[in-house]
Amino acid sequence: MKISSSRLLLRAVTGAAALLLLSGPLVAAPASANGTSDAVPPSRYIVTFADRAAASSITREQTYLDAGSPVGAAVTELHLTGSGGTVVEVDPDLTVEETAAVVSALAADPDVERVEPDVLLYPSAVTPNDPLYPRQWNLQGAGGGADAAPAWTSSTGKGQVVAVVDTGITAHTDLQAQVLPGYDLISDPAVAGDGNGRDADPRDEGDWYPNGSCGRTVGSASTWHGTHVSGVVAASANNGTGISGVAPGAQILPVRTLGTCGGYMSDISDGIIWAAGGQLPGVPLNPTPARVINLSLGGVSTCSAAMQQAVNFAAERGAVVVAAAGNDSISADRSQPANCDNVMVVGATDRNGSRAPYSNFGPLVDLMAPGGNTMGDSSGGILSTINNGKSVPADEGYAYYQGTSMAAPHVAGAAALLLSADPGLTSQQVESTLLQTARELPGSCTPHCGPQLLNISAAVAAVASPFADVPKSMQFYDDMRWMAEAGISTGWTETNGTSTYRPLESVNRDAMAAFMYRLAGSPAFTPPQKSPFADVSTGNQFYKEISWLAAEEISTGWLESNGTKTYRPLQPVNRDAMAAFMYRYADSPAYTVPVKSPFADIAKTNQFYKEISWLASTGISTGWAGGNGTSTYRPLSSVKRDAMAAFMHRFDTRFN
Repeated sequence: MKISSSRLLLRAVTGAAALLLLSGPLVAAPASANGTSDAVPPSRYIVTFADRAAASSITREQTYLDAGSPVGAAVTELHLTGSGGTVVEVDPDLTVEETAAVVSALAADPDVERVEPDVLLYPSAVTPNDPLYPRQWNLQGAGGGADAAPAWTSSTGKGQVVAVVDTGITAHTDLQAQVLPGYDLISDPAVAGDGNGRDADPRDEGDWYPNGSCGRTVGSASTWHGTHVSGVVAASANNGTGISGVAPGAQILPVRTLGTCGGYMSDISDGIIWAAGGQLPGVPLNPTPARVINLSLGGVSTCSAAMQQAVNFAAERGAVVVAAAGNDSISADRSQPANCDNVMVVGATDRNGSRAPYSNFGPLVDLMAPGGNTMGDSSGGILSTINNGKSVPADEGYAYYQGTSMAAPHVAGAAALLLSADPGLTSQQVESTLLQTARELPGSCTPHCGPQLLNISAAVAAVASPFADVPKSMQFYDDMRWMAEAGISTGWTETNGTSTYRPLESVNRDAMAAFMYRLAGSPAFTPPQKSPFADVSTGNQFYKEISWLAAEEISTGWLESNGTKTYRPLQPVNRDAMAAFMYRYADSPAYTVPVKSPFADIAKTNQFYKEISWLASTGISTGWAGGNGTSTYRPLSSVKRDAMAAFMHRFDTRFN
């Protein structure tokens, strides 16, 4: 059976008014770089003391006081860095000269090794530098966009292969880094246009045809449809060229099955099987089987046995098979392969989030995605990679196309992002995640309003680790993810826009106060005007949380020889003190200590024996199993941030 070209979804737009070829150079406006003589100086600095261990809190406070007093400025200590520096804040209202005087005084102090500005850096991965990216409304979060950019801080699709079963591919700067060898599976030389049948060259030779051919009165120029679809999936990002794809880190596997006048069902179904890693007679095995297969093609007919068998094979191999719903403005159950089982059917929306007038519809449609509408305004289409040749390949370019052919690769790219974020996902889990995180259409979708609009950032957030340095394989992954979801820890924002948790760092006492305050739901609390601790100024980053901890009698601090109390905010929390914190946080419940210690290294005479044994009785801490059947608690070890997440999550589960 040969699919009629009049029904193929490879024809993204028809007519000159609907297609804009961007053959001329498109240059992004240069960023402004105006100099200024009254620049605002930084207010945060990293101070490295010559001997941090010997520089007591009193010594450091005196250093800050000596540096700020001449200009009447406060220097406030914020936190300790992992490299041993101390972040301080200088009064931000100072002039450039006053700030310079304070910094110079800090640097001149004999206890200080160096002072450097804690400058602000900005994400480099969220908004790509591709000059045409601003024209890609389909990737934005506003209107009918699929909101792709926020997902790239967690996943770019790296490590995933997306098969584009289509017209093949042409050479393009924006695709060259992403394209795998692929294969040409067109068996009829007349359809292939390359003078032979199946071969290892998936290059798109052009699908043009003259007047009177393919059952059409008027001929057509080549569409370079596979190149356009491939760009939507995985055009390179941040390469200073052209556009960005949905999954710019994924790899494209071009599987050529469509040529002049369309493509035979036998070739298309074979293309699906080969893409998924199946064996075809006389064709080498695909060395890079695809987890995602994009089918931006179709025709008005029932699902054939050959097509269903091919899709079933891919599904059994764990592939996500994405199919365009069709461009006939009819019920999708009349369009093949959309009406086959085991495919994810995608309808098209315009830039306002309404169903595009050409898009098929009905209960069979699983999800809507940007497909564009170029009627009246070509920029309402989906901008992607093409070739500028009218018949055979010529120079590369970019063009706006419309169609469910453009909607489907948005979903295919999103599937690659999910699988890259969590390779253990099944195809069913990928589909359910995409459906569960989709948003309501911002526009209208008559006559059928069941499907929702693809929301890429929400889908990736649902499966990706909230922290770049916390893989799902890490021991306390679920607990650290809970810390993020509960708002107890936001981690650190790195210069590439990702967040890190730093799981193996020790938890300092100031951060512990913040964690416990947030665990309590950040209750309304007015901190006292005078600090309860001599070493915690009212300007401290966590002053509210530390003073709340004191007010709740969760921490009493240390009584110093001069009668004052200190909190020692930058000192790591030991595991014995952590048990005491949690016991008091639980309102010091009545508890009878056991006759025998639950831990071999905790004697009944230990200062915190009651609190530690209580922690064991609740299951919040199990300690370390020894080889002789005993467990140890390691009371004087500092609490690492990953273990802290586990302690707090178990506490919340047990008591809150």
